[in-house]
Amino acid sequence: MDYDINLPILDDLGGYKEIVYVSPSSEENERDALERIASYFKREFRYDHLQYCKDEHSEDCIGVLFTERAMDLVKDFEHQPNRVIGGACFRKTDDDGYFLDWIWFHPFSRNRKKLGQHWPSFKERFGQFSVTEPLSAQMVGFLKNHA
Repeated sequence: MDYDINLPILDDLGGYKEIVYVSPSSEENERDALERIASYFKREFRYDHLQYCKDEHSEDCIGVLFTERAMDLVKDFEHQPNRVIGGACFRKTDDDGYFLDWIWFHPFSRNRKKLGQHWPSFKERFGQFSVTEPLSAQMVGFLKNHA
């Protein structure tokens, strides 16, 4: 099985950002990046449909891109490219709450406390959100410690 993971690079964020929120009005390259991450999620978990499509991004969806510095691509002092290492999508519920619909990290970026680092800010922004099942064993363990 041929399985390549080509992580998107975001060059135009105006500096380094660990989290980029993606809305319908976000730049096309950010929506493209979220769609690519969703395709890796789909492929890994063998889902039938794509969990996020940039052309169908509605106001009830807030995407999240997790990034890290792409130091191997820096051209000069002012150039600060960001490599997308994961993504997620929060969706609104019928009662204006949120649920975490899906989340995916590149295998090399897993178990590096990236999600735990940002979990408090997700709770602050989205309130007491639920997480869509089925859950991986790693996510079950994470939620036991952070829910």
